[in-house]
Amino acid sequence: MRILIVGAGSAGMTCAWRLSEDPDNEVVLVEAGVDPGPEVPAVLRREILLPPEYYWEYSDADTGHFLPRGKVLGGSSAVNAAAAVRGHSWCYDSWGSPEWTFEKCLPAFRALEADQQFGTADYHGADGPVPVTRFEPGPFDRAFNDAYERRGFSRISDHNAPGALGFGPFPTNRIGDDRISTLLAFLPQLRERPNVELRPEAEIVQVIVRDRAARGVVVRTKHGAETTIEADLILLCAGTFGTPEILFNSGIGPGEQVRAAGIPLLVEAPALGTNLSDHVLVRMDVDVTDPSAPALPGGRGTLLTFELDGEGHPQAQIFAYRTQFFDPTAEPLTASVTSSLVTPASRGRLELGSGRAQVHLRHLSDPLDRSRMADIVTRAADIIDDLAASGTVRLPDAPWWRADDLQEACRREAVSYHHAVGTCRMGTDTQSVVDDHLRVRGVDRLMVADASVMPSIPRGQTNFAAMMIGYRAADFIR
Repeated sequence: MRILIVGAGSAGMTCAWRLSEDPDNEVVLVEAGVDPGPEVPAVLRREILLPPEYYWEYSDADTGHFLPRGKVLGGSSAVNAAAAVRGHSWCYDSWGSPEWTFEKCLPAFRALEADQQFGTADYHGADGPVPVTRFEPGPFDRAFNDAYERRGFSRISDHNAPGALGFGPFPTNRIGDDRISTLLAFLPQLRERPNVELRPEAEIVQVIVRDRAARGVVVRTKHGAETTIEADLILLCAGTFGTPEILFNSGIGPGEQVRAAGIPLLVEAPALGTNLSDHVLVRMDVDVTDPSAPALPGGRGTLLTFELDGEGHPQAQIFAYRTQFFDPTAEPLTASVTSSLVTPASRGRLELGSGRAQVHLRHLSDPLDRSRMADIVTRAADIIDDLAASGTVRLPDAPWWRADDLQEACRREAVSYHHAVGTCRMGTDTQSVVDDHLRVRGVDRLMVADASVMPSIPRGQTNFAAMMIGYRAADFIR
């Protein structure tokens, strides 16, 4: 079977790797971004702030905040902080499908990872292509750990253990300073397989649909030339923003919007571009007083997770990192104490039209989210005050987190954790964009496998969850 995969990121590269294990499958992997070559440059292996050619040009239309999405082989897995928190069993059980319970997803998680500390546990893997490890805390993190413990939080060794809540080292898919993205984990093997064709710097214009079935895609090269690639099956893995754009430009989406863009309507999909969910965070910047004990870069220090009041396991994260990691203008000893609500009730949307999608994340638009974020920030501020009293950190002159209206202050400070999901919602109901086998409703031979299909957002970083979806997509295709 000839399978064309659009998008060589977390899900797409994983699925290509699995499908091409069968020599009877011919896999064409199309990616709009560049191929950095077999010798991946250090910037793509280690840096978090990359040249602009490695990103899509997305931003939040309401705030103007840049939304980095990887435009390179490896996709966003090649440009992120390599945090590897999977989320809890109730994240996946809540998706409402017997095909996507945590019990069904766990074998894929285990097959993907080579956990360096807990690989022998029955909820982990030891022999997968993606190493997961945890760094030892530095002096700054040890001070935070002591403050967490004084407030009754539990020490944990593995944030991916069943039901784990408390403070412990961030799981990360790294070897030393190198983040092991799908670019490093899978592409070397794909290059060697004769049944794999790599097509970098080729952007998908639309899917070709005839007789209610996908037959191929129209591709535009970097020089502007358009060509057609045919296949027996089309799998879209272009991400939470990119996949809805492709479907819309192919005539699949909300009918009124599709017609308004001058595109013939093929399939009415009213939910396309809705249900956008993202983890939201706020930064509380302080100065570390000991020059010999700065905060660690992002994804290497301590992570605290805890549940908030309410039903459905509402959850928060608090962690600190060296501010320069994401903001090169910051002073070397500035640390960002970061509070995140990882179970947001707020939902955003994409405005789809003839050009790039307009992203509206709408962080903290739901009053419940504002209340919960203020609660998280209050707890983080208490920890900061503890560390300031001991001389570990120094506060700014007028900390924003001491505002009279803390909820409104949180809304002003809110930014993306860059974990957007949900715009091609998967489900068993007819309003979902794809069914629970990832097939696009109303079009045969067309599937979606990326973070866009998640009905709700996991309580962890979404990179590993997207790889899991790509892995399972190969099972469904087989």
